[in-house]
Amino acid sequence: MRKLYERLPGPAPVRVLILVVMAVVAFVLLIPLFEWAGTFLDDGGVIGALVDVGPGLRI
Repeated sequence: MRKLYERLPGPAPVRVLILVVMAVVAFVLLIPLFEWAGTFLDDGGVIGALVDVGPGLRI
């Protein structure tokens, strides 16, 4: 982290601002990634699924 900070251009406040922007972008990109991974890895399961208990009856 220190090497990344030192390689950034500009004075200290600009470097901190760049790091904050990079963190926000990474966080925003992680949300869709986790959503995609959740739908990709989820097998459906039975939690929340409709269960047939008889003719025409669903719980």
